[in-house]
Amino acid sequence: YWRGHLGALMKAHLDVYLEPEFEVVEEFLIEEGVFRPCLYDTIPLQGNTRQRIMVLGTRFYQSKITPKHRFTLISSVDGDGDHRITLHLPAGRNMNTERYDFGNFINQLEEDFYKAGPLNGAFFDLKYNFIERDPNIDNLLAWDSKVKETLWSDIITFQKAMPKLKELGLTNSRGVILAGPPGTGKTMIAKWLAAHSDITCILISAEMITGRQDIKKCYELARKVSPTLLIIEDIDTAGALDRRAADHPLLGEFLQSMDGVVPNHGVITLATTNHSNKIDPAIADRPGRFDRIVEVGLPDKEQRYHIIRQHLKPMDVAPTVNREALERLAKNSDGLTGAWLREVVQTALIAMIKDERDLITKEDLTTSLKDVLKRRGMAYRVAPYGASGKESANAYVQ
Repeated sequence: YWRGHLGALMKAHLDVYLEPEFEVVEEFLIEEGVFRPCLYDTIPLQGNTRQRIMVLGTRFYQSKITPKHRFTLISSVDGDGDHRITLHLPAGRNMNTERYDFGNFINQLEEDFYKAGPLNGAFFDLKYNFIERDPNIDNLLAWDSKVKETLWSDIITFQKAMPKLKELGLTNSRGVILAGPPGTGKTMIAKWLAAHSDITCILISAEMITGRQDIKKCYELARKVSPTLLIIEDIDTAGALDRRAADHPLLGEFLQSMDGVVPNHGVITLATTNHSNKIDPAIADRPGRFDRIVEVGLPDKEQRYHIIRQHLKPMDVAPTVNREALERLAKNSDGLTGAWLREVVQTALIAMIKDERDLITKEDLTTSLKDVLKRRGMAYRVAPYGASGKESANAYVQ
């Protein structure tokens, strides 16, 4: 049996796995002693596709090659919501073929599922929900060129080098920490890397890691569907990076998973954190765990201009919202993250709607910026569009 959505995906792969040599000759559902049609469901897969699966029912399968080879398969769901598959084979008959060992059928099905099933090469979270790779994500990011080049080399180019590294007997796994204040776009950067990756990508948020075994399971899954980019969001909030956290319950498990007895061949770990100063030396100081820490700073003036312009693109703006106005807005928003800049634009939009107007004006944006700065405790920075303070340090790479 398999829990939750994983079980539904396993049943979806079952049809694909059996199709080369077996066909369904009859199917039914017995409910309260009455024969009824099987119960089906349609589940989402990667690429906005869907597949129909049998949730409840019985099937008779027959070999396309040797018709006398038949078996019965029962699909069910137990009281905990776990999906089950039960196989009934004819007594005293050897139906094994080059492809199928019916004495080890479930293990073979699972092995093929992780090797060639719907998860392989896909982008999904730890609950097996698929995430679509956004082809337009490049347009949403205001990049620091040094950060972009570093991540491309350490993650995207490294993926292409994995087979050669393995062939030479060298380590083909690595870890990268993406550190920076909240709202600086770390999650967006991680999704950008996933969008440009041809390998399996798994996104894990901190709330999905609640115990020691969860980290171990993450890496077990990553190895099964490797090569894999394993993205762990806000890892510091899970207590896995900071030895000063109470009893650091997950640190040991995390270290063991990254370079323990079982090697993580073909697994790249990308972890995001809001607090690079909390990273334990046991993690940061040893290649094979995390090989690089990339610091993502607050956006500079040019990046702020790009972020504001991108958020305004789908909106109707007045002629006064021109390049000069946006550049001044960018200049006076020093210290704001990308998330707060989005709030500036949204606040201006709300003001327009409140006044029952059709266009966002320069004044809307000016007022909303002052409001956001006030909310951020930075009202002292709002001189009447005088010179802003020193530009924020942008980003550096260790």
